[in-house]
Amino acid sequence: MIINLFGDSFIYGSCADQHEDGRKMNIDYWLSEEGWSVSNYGYAGSNNTEVLTTIKQNPFVDECFCVVGVTSFLRENLPWLDFASSWGRNILQDDKYDHPNLIEPQNNKLWEDFLIYCYDDEYFNTLYKIWVLKVKHILDNTPNVKGYVFVNTVESYKKPDFVKKENYLYTDSSITDMLLNKKDSELFEGGLDETNPFVKGRAHPSTKGYKIVSEDIHDIFHTQ
Repeated sequence: MIINLFGDSFIYGSCADQHEDGRKMNIDYWLSEEGWSVSNYGYAGSNNTEVLTTIKQNPFVDECFCVVGVTSFLRENLPWLDFASSWGRNILQDDKYDHPNLIEPQNNKLWEDFLIYCYDDEYFNTLYKIWVLKVKHILDNTPNVKGYVFVNTVESYKKPDFVKKENYLYTDSSITDMLLNKKDSELFEGGLDETNPFVKGRAHPSTKGYKIVSEDIHDIFHTQ
């Protein structure tokens, strides 16, 4: 059976080591080692609009399972402002000048005023539920999709009530938080310590971290 992977750089496998045969040792590498045929449609820097477009454009010619990585909704362009909030959850406070599409964001008064007067977690959580609903309807109505799981990559969004628990890889959690809870710095690119701002959700998994995620995916699908 095929497993199709959709998502951002965490799904693509940024910062994974390369095997001596040239393959990136990411999620699809470890799944293929378990005997799965894997197609990885993830790519670095994507937002959820782009992930959704990739899913909508996929022909799903063969029977498959799907892993849908949900990245931070802070990456979506804001209505009327035409820019996103940031790459992810920690940047608004700890690294606010690293912005996905603003030049010299520290000099952008509109963005500063948005952060002061308009930023609202509820808005992004509502976007999350609507997006998941849309993807769920697509996959539920695609005959060749025999099963799927959502996985939050950097944000621990809550599972919507309309999605079954078995359709989540890490319910009410994320890849980042799942790995952080293991308290092993070797699970992240470059390791982690308490002074590293990446500890809040920007560091990618290491090869070892990707292996754990792939094992969890395998455990869900191999009995279906």
